[in-house]
Amino acid sequence: MAASIRETASGERELNKATVRVLEVLSSFASDVPGYGVTELAQALGMTKNMTYRALTTLVEQGYVVREKDGSRYQLGYRVLELQNPLLVDPDFRSLCQPYVQQMHAITGESIGLVVRAGDYCVLIDGVETRKHGVYRIRIGTLFSLWGPATGRVLLAGDGDAAVADYLARHDPGDSQVLAEIERIRAQGYARVARATPPQMVSVAFPVHDIDGRLHGSISVGGPRERFEAQLERQMPELQDLVAELNQRSRLFPADDAGSELH
Repeated sequence: MAASIRETASGERELNKATVRVLEVLSSFASDVPGYGVTELAQALGMTKNMTYRALTTLVEQGYVVREKDGSRYQLGYRVLELQNPLLVDPDFRSLCQPYVQQMHAITGESIGLVVRAGDYCVLIDGVETRKHGVYRIRIGTLFSLWGPATGRVLLAGDGDAAVADYLARHDPGDSQVLAEIERIRAQGYARVARATPPQMVSVAFPVHDIDGRLHGSISVGGPRERFEAQLERQMPELQDLVAELNQRSRLFPADDAGSELH
């Protein structure tokens, strides 16, 4: 009996140690670091890679941590929100992006648009309109073709190849370079459109993803080419950093829960 008691106590201690390791790993994500690899995290915590991997696997299974697309790094999952106020309501896409819409406007001084998919179109749901002349108009509820403004092109490029082909079979945009442009958008992570016909405008749009890699929608900025084009070249790195920060936050929520799906 004494031996059995010792074995039970030893097992409980090992279980407690494993629990502490899981909590230490989870706590490490409460920092400004967007994510960790197993080796990087093991070195930071002074654990073996095997212990760290087991703790991460437990957290992934429970939804507190998620693997990034390439499978080599981890970041916080949406379930950590359960540790906050249980009465807290998940933000919709507008409230999720609102601080970033304002920051993007502060950086550029130009009009910012927030768009979601609506079948074969996209619809403007929020934004900020500049007070400068030659404004890029923000009219809430406006429908756009997917293969038109930059903000729609980002959404179309987010579809799979079969869905893109199906869209093009239904809507001929009259552009022989559509597929090449879609590949370019996917590779660079944004769409840019410079319109040569009056009014000459330039716009750039970025995708906003959810926890499963789907699109919540897109965020864009645009203005007159004569004023905004050269400025955009200088400001792109800052805009890309801002959108990367937005995507870190938006990936805590499924697209449906963020209210970005229109039916």
